[in-house]
Amino acid sequence: MPFLTINTNAKPSGISGRELVDDASALVAQTLGKPVSYVVATFNYNEDMAFGGSTENRGALLEMKSVGFADTQKLVEILTDFVVKTIDVERRFVNIELVDMPASTVAVGGRLLG
Repeated sequence: MPFLTINTNAKPSGISGRELVDDASALVAQTLGKPVSYVVATFNYNEDMAFGGSTENRGALLEMKSVGFADTQKLVEILTDFVVKTIDVERRFVNIELVDMPASTVAVGGRLLG
């Protein structure tokens, strides 16, 4: 059950928030080799975020949670490229937190995964 949250102070141009989370969901599913029906993606725009000490810097804070990761470096590169391209943030201000969740702590539809 991958969960992706994208927080940013940069407003995407040419794409809606709905399109962005649909594209992000497909990308996460493909990258992690999991069904897209398991993916949850959220997009939060807040102009009152500071990156590098300034709200003028366009950045993103991503939280990627999943039960297991295969190649974390590849995942980080793919997610970074996605937000840089889609939201037009500065690469140096893309921060990602990876959280590997034990299956015994994740439930879907009222049932624990492990």
